[in-house]
Amino acid sequence: MKSMRLDQGHLYAVSLGPGDPGLVTLKALRLLEDADSVWYPATSAPGGGTSSIALDILHSCALDERKCRRIDLSMSRNRSDAEKEYARSWSLMLEELLQKKSVAVVTVGDAGLYSTVTPLLEYAAEAGIPYSVVAGVPAFLAAGAAAGIPLACHADRLTVLAGVGSVDEIERALAEGGTVVVMKLSTLGDLLVPWLESGTIGFFYAEKVGMKGEFLTCNVDALRSRKIPYFSLLICSQSGKSS
Repeated sequence: MKSMRLDQGHLYAVSLGPGDPGLVTLKALRLLEDADSVWYPATSAPGGGTSSIALDILHSCALDERKCRRIDLSMSRNRSDAEKEYARSWSLMLEELLQKKSVAVVTVGDAGLYSTVTPLLEYAAEAGIPYSVVAGVPAFLAAGAAAGIPLACHADRLTVLAGVGSVDEIERALAEGGTVVVMKLSTLGDLLVPWLESGTIGFFYAEKVGMKGEFLTCNVDALRSRKIPYFSLLICSQSGKSS
């Protein structure tokens, strides 16, 4: 495969897809191989240390880890620590960019959809640094494919929500018709199962799509004693089916 020539002094926001290395695009892989440095998000692990799905994907792509740089991000909804880490990481990236190097920042899913790279693109725009975004496969599309269901047909409406605080937000979206996707479902906590039990919606639940530990179900009984993780989503509709 011929190497892609990169513009130096350029920031690349590279989408990795939902977790399956097979869903990393050829364009993304070429950019990652040719970049001078590759920055990836990581979070604190419960038992100490850090974990990073993005780094796991990079390992699966056989990327040279010597050029990988970590961005430590908290999963807390309080953004103050994350903002400090973005500022710290950007200052280091900027040093490389001003040396005419190519810098890639990766994100799980798609870089334009609820992405961890957005603040860094804002820094680049403010500093006048050129940047490009490489599109990827978002988790809800991979989930729909795994379930074998079309998310929208013909003139159907498709609404995507994330990090909702109440089921009322989902119900308002459902009332407008079509299919509703709810990402980052963990914010609903214990409200999810009672709502699914009491309603008449059709749904498909997915967590860790394309990753180790992937779990898919359309049975509410399978969710009763399940802790809903951050990487989870719901595809639902009022029509009594999940598409």
